[in-house]
Amino acid sequence: MTVQTMTAPPAPAAAQDHEQLLATFQQVATRMPWYRTLLAESGVSPEQVRSADDVIRRAPRLSKVNTFNRFSLRQLAATTPLTSLATVLTSSGHGGRFSFGLTTREMEAFSSAAIDDALDDAFAVRSRPTLAVNCLPMGVTFGSQCMTVATTSVREDMASALIESFGPEYAQVLLVADPLFLKRLIDHTRQRGLDWRSHRVQVVVGEEVFGERFRTYVARRLGLGIDRADGTWLMSSMGVGELGLHLFYETRATVALRRHAASRASFAQALLGPTGDAHGTPMCFTFDARRLFVEIVEPDADGFGRLVVSLLDAELPIPLLRYETGDVARLVDPHHVRELAAQHGLPLPGALPDRLLLLRGRVREVLPNGSHVTVYKDAIYADHAVADVLTGAVRLTGDAASLTLHVQLVPGVTRTTGIAAALRDALPADARPTAIEVWPYAAFPFGMTLDYERKFVSYSHERLLG
Repeated sequence: MTVQTMTAPPAPAAAQDHEQLLATFQQVATRMPWYRTLLAESGVSPEQVRSADDVIRRAPRLSKVNTFNRFSLRQLAATTPLTSLATVLTSSGHGGRFSFGLTTREMEAFSSAAIDDALDDAFAVRSRPTLAVNCLPMGVTFGSQCMTVATTSVREDMASALIESFGPEYAQVLLVADPLFLKRLIDHTRQRGLDWRSHRVQVVVGEEVFGERFRTYVARRLGLGIDRADGTWLMSSMGVGELGLHLFYETRATVALRRHAASRASFAQALLGPTGDAHGTPMCFTFDARRLFVEIVEPDADGFGRLVVSLLDAELPIPLLRYETGDVARLVDPHHVRELAAQHGLPLPGALPDRLLLLRGRVREVLPNGSHVTVYKDAIYADHAVADVLTGAVRLTGDAASLTLHVQLVPGVTRTTGIAAALRDALPADARPTAIEVWPYAAFPFGMTLDYERKFVSYSHERLLG
């Protein structure tokens, strides 16, 4: 049928979303001298902006370069005494510059309640006594009014000891980690003999995009019931240091949607466009439209473009409007997506949320061959026996003419027979690298002892020297 080759249309923003965007713009333009400076340099007078469409059409896009690289912290947070701050959320510095998200003491209680609300919707943390083990790097912390939160950062020994000691006293254990460290934790606990199936385990993964093979691997190793409507599951949650935590997140229905797209090429093409999933299956996220206004700018033929986010709370210490996150994404209409799924005979566990965002990942992780780094990361997990002997670290070097995939063995493993062939077979034909290097742990030339504190760089335009 014709509809099966048509991509889902973008989701229209509700009238109240536009009204809030305009109101926030007016307040920020009044409160913040640094923002008025940027408006003036763009030839925009706040008095001339009379609608949300005016904001979208005329207000400058913000980025680290024209905000955090240009204005001092004192200028950006002009109306907030710094001594009133409760927490500072630091960006990864992955782009060479740190930026900051600020929370006042007055806001802190609301932040904890909002996190509890989100996790209760996902995992029933208010009705099930929950031990939350926060393994996120870079000092990313969160509070809770109903969970016991243990912050271990990237100490796999500490996390496993806490789970062994405290886990039996709780109805469930909630792991919060990034993909690379979660793999390390699984490896470590396998060596210790920790029985994950003796706990009810739920997982939140942040920091970066991952593939469905990774989700399936984690589910198998931790005993999750991700494909059962009432099972334990793994949720992806995306935050941006300067904007906040849990901006975009999965539901059970969006996870099912993505897993269908990852396993059904015809559905992927109908959902994603003529190129299907050549870039890898995008994350399927939702978001709170009361908190964020989302735009996609400079879209390609399939509707994917640069993700631009406006925070709708004008009272934030640093209220950012039309801020470029550096990601590639697309908004789609959930009603049309549900129709596509039904036409392909694909069930979804419940209704899709009112807002649906397909996110491919970072702009800079698109490779010269048109594929995306995520495709190569996920190939590791196609064969679970192969995944067990690799750390999960992936590095790609070269260019469109000659691309080399580098992977790292876990400590103590030296046998490489069959690994390169398995990885090659797991990749689409048009994404297969020229060469695959399987490195012993200590010889891996891109960070022998991964510290998990910094985002791992998975692609380099420069060839490996030596």
